[in-house]
Amino acid sequence: MTTLTSTQAPVAPMAAPISARARYTENVYFQDGRLLTGILTALLYLILATSLDAAGYVSSMALLVPVTLGALLLGFLMSYSRFDGFFALSHSMFTGLAWILYLMSGLVSRDEIAPFLSNGIPEIQAKAYFVLLRWLNWIDAALNNVASNDNYIFIFEMCFLVWWLTYLGVWSIFRYGYTWRAVIPAGVVLLINTYYAPKPILGFLVVFCLVAMILFVRTNLAEQQLRWREQRVHFSQDVTFDFLRNGLAYSVIVVALAWLIPGLGRSLEVRTVMEPLNEQWEETTERMNRLYQGLNRQTRPTSATFGRTLSLGGARNVGDTPIFQASTPRGRYWRAVVYDTYTGRQWLNTGEVEAEYDAGQPVPVGDWQLREPVTQTITLLSPVGNLIFAAPDIARVDVPIAASVRPLPVTTAAGEESFEVVMARSRRPLEVNEQYQVVSMQTAITERALIEASTEYPDAIREQYLQLPENFSERVAADAAAITAGAATPFQKARAIESALRNTIPYNDNIEAPPPDRDPVEYFLYDIREGYCDYYATAMVVMLRSLGIPSRVVSGYAEGVYDPETGLFTVTERDAHTWVEVYFPGYGWIEFEPTAGETQLNRPSGDEEVQTDLLSEQMPQNSEASPSQDPMMDEMQDPYANAALAQQAALEEQARARRVWWLWAIVTPILLLLGGWLIWRTRISGPTAFDPELPPLLFERLQRWAQRLRLMGPASQTPYEQAQRMGQALPEGRTPIESITESYVRYRFGRHDLSAGAGVNGEGVPVGMPPAGMVATGETGDPLILSWQSLEPVLWRAWVNRLLRLGRRRRQAASTPPDAGWGNEVD
Repeated sequence: MTTLTSTQAPVAPMAAPISARARYTENVYFQDGRLLTGILTALLYLILATSLDAAGYVSSMALLVPVTLGALLLGFLMSYSRFDGFFALSHSMFTGLAWILYLMSGLVSRDEIAPFLSNGIPEIQAKAYFVLLRWLNWIDAALNNVASNDNYIFIFEMCFLVWWLTYLGVWSIFRYGYTWRAVIPAGVVLLINTYYAPKPILGFLVVFCLVAMILFVRTNLAEQQLRWREQRVHFSQDVTFDFLRNGLAYSVIVVALAWLIPGLGRSLEVRTVMEPLNEQWEETTERMNRLYQGLNRQTRPTSATFGRTLSLGGARNVGDTPIFQASTPRGRYWRAVVYDTYTGRQWLNTGEVEAEYDAGQPVPVGDWQLREPVTQTITLLSPVGNLIFAAPDIARVDVPIAASVRPLPVTTAAGEESFEVVMARSRRPLEVNEQYQVVSMQTAITERALIEASTEYPDAIREQYLQLPENFSERVAADAAAITAGAATPFQKARAIESALRNTIPYNDNIEAPPPDRDPVEYFLYDIREGYCDYYATAMVVMLRSLGIPSRVVSGYAEGVYDPETGLFTVTERDAHTWVEVYFPGYGWIEFEPTAGETQLNRPSGDEEVQTDLLSEQMPQNSEASPSQDPMMDEMQDPYANAALAQQAALEEQARARRVWWLWAIVTPILLLLGGWLIWRTRISGPTAFDPELPPLLFERLQRWAQRLRLMGPASQTPYEQAQRMGQALPEGRTPIESITESYVRYRFGRHDLSAGAGVNGEGVPVGMPPAGMVATGETGDPLILSWQSLEPVLWRAWVNRLLRLGRRRRQAASTPPDAGWGNEVD
């Protein structure tokens, strides 16, 4: 083996003093392209800030831009400084808090801080105290699960989020070179903002993706330039322009493909797997809606539109997107969810009883008077999640459902316990253009019947549906009593309040959210005197409850537009609606419409001669089914039809489950094998072509094998001494071991071109050449790669033989008797 000869090194001249600029730039990870990297980083976070401002949640989000600029400036300064991470992060936290409070003080009026000013506190300090006090009040509301619509807190938290994202992003990129860690959190926030923003901001996401990918190209090139300089690899300075040009073209192609290729969300299997996560996300969204009631929100035709809470917030944004079509003899309301509890800020659905019904399985509905079955065929035109929309009361659905139900104070027709569905979801994904069929027991009540209805309310109904907040407005209660002063029955009182709201308060979708310290109903009735359906329904229900009349709020869709030629009701996003239901003993829950601009509910007067057994005449019990009878009700009364439908639904569920199981059974092993092969190829197998880092890469793998085979010498040994030790233990691999070691030494410590006359090793074989046997076989390729490929089988055999030897030693040790140990050895 040859050894490197050394000559006496000349005395190095005294180093020149380090300039001030170099003293600071040495603390930055990237030494190339710092200006362009800084510009791209600043653009990235300014796009995020402006997208949050353009989303339109509140009207005072423009200060996110100066917040971002402050975070960028501090992040750049700290990255170039000599401060460590702890000082930089702690300093950023206090500086950011002070900067945000200063900017937010411009949003606070003098009237709001009058109590502070009266105590002699300076104005700027008083404004900061005001914002902090509002923040503490919001935390108290969150801990006590109380609704809050304080927009100051939303702005404060968004500013703090953007500050930390920007500062940590700049620090990560410039101090440590972690571009991915900086971009991904900002991208996730922008993606969520794009999805939930009241206004369309998709363009911000597209530009963000382009800038992010160009930043990845620039920082990756800067990191490669660091390595090339360290390893003395020559490269042209023009490579920067080529990289950026190709990176921009690649970024445009990627964004275009992401725009054009349909998402995986349309896959039935993927949606089935994601269903538990979607449900958890809906619960989280509902909780966030409670904590940020005052924000303007985007109304979406999805299950998130109708959850277990209904907040009285600001303007609602709805479009004309078709949601579904309904084929039915008549339609008025398509119920989604029933709300029973009012907190003073929002409505809650507190139903805790969950029940599952198979496809076609009857729901044990109450035996109310004057009800008749109505069949509806719903054709979905947009994604709606898994919510079931239907006229009340749902008696049967031809898809399997999971329903929130409430016990009713009446029995079924068979004398059994009955339940009411207050919210239903399909247990399988509902796709666009899919149909489902629902049978509902719809009321056919007359005004005379409602006037003559009993006022003996069951205790369960009174307890649940007369609830009001503790601080309920006495003014609203007094007005309810005044409006109904001339009404004698609950129905007449309900009609009086309904008419008063419809005729005196105009409809307006675009209203501001009520202030945090203002009762929403008083805000609607006395301050702005306009609003939309959520406010109309809430005002009517709380008025009725103050009079002792059980009532509740219901959300879903209004009837939509009826086409006489097709016989279809087309329901659009704009038909999203909230209405009122009032309880009448013996008849159940009856709808009322207090919203101005909506169609008036007109019922038969009942003065004409009406048979009280109308329902039984339409469904004769002792005769063959008449042609006018509902065919789906025939199936409900036929146990054999029910059994067949249930069996068919079970088979469909099993088939779907098998399809999903086989999909994962095929894909999972393929992915595992592919991942294992890639790991093995990366860690064990050699490269397939020469690159500037090949000699140190192969030598590092050689050292890993030496550790695995217990052939690693002390750290003081030179690479040649390590190679000699390994070659003695593995005579078959001595030549490639020496070849790889010699290439590494020349690459690491010399200034020689590896492709030009590298010399010979200890056996006279040219360095970098494979063993003669491999050349004789006619194999071609880089000599260093071929050397590694010839050495690899030798290493594997040595490793297997070592494992076998260890196994034999363990067996021998286990079979050795105790008295034949070290103490009994013969010299």
